[in-house]
Amino acid sequence: MVIVLAGIVVLLVVVSILLVATTSGLTPEERQRLEDEIRQLVTSLGTVVPPIDAPELRQLHRQADHPRMLGWIKNSMRLDLRVGLRIVDTPCAETPMWIETPNPMPRYGSEAFRQTRVIVNVRREVLEKDPFEFIVAGFAHELSHVVLFSIQHPLQHSERAVDLTSMILGYRNFVTRTDRTQIQGGALAIALSLLLLRFGFVYIPARTRSSLGYLSKDEKRYASRHLARIEAARS
Repeated sequence: MVIVLAGIVVLLVVVSILLVATTSGLTPEERQRLEDEIRQLVTSLGTVVPPIDAPELRQLHRQADHPRMLGWIKNSMRLDLRVGLRIVDTPCAETPMWIETPNPMPRYGSEAFRQTRVIVNVRREVLEKDPFEFIVAGFAHELSHVVLFSIQHPLQHSERAVDLTSMILGYRNFVTRTDRTQIQGGALAIALSLLLLRFGFVYIPARTRSSLGYLSKDEKRYASRHLARIEAARS
């Protein structure tokens, strides 16, 4: 019995480690880089939008009304142009979403900008299988390309800056929730581990990790905290 209890404790510790990100934090240089990028973006955008919590978005997701979800996010970013959504059946595509924009993008606020149409492409399996937060963060990321292109920002070709822009414009809580660690087999695998302990076997379930965007989990969390500090200082 003592051996079994000790085995259970070991297993629970291991499972806890598996469920927690295995990152070691950011170096001072990495934090400084993030702060510099955020400073450049906030200076140009002129605002830090508080975290968005929109029941309307969740309701649209439950209804699988993805075009209106995209439109809601576009309006929240004050993008006065036309946006289309194209659902594609290409499971082998390298990215879950991508956007088609004119090159060059007309200047934000101009008549040409208002007449512009961009198209967000998304894999069908993403809409069918990925969680709500992934879809919202993905849409916000693609539309943030439009934001940076239309103001001709020096960081407009940096995917990191695009992620940060979506966070600055209110979607930081969604972005920070796009890193997941899952135990393969879920509760069944954990139950099997506990059962095998009774017979002297230690079985540690495998895990899978998934992420969206171009910032690491630590970078997303640090950026979110830093934006909260900026927001508080401005209020």
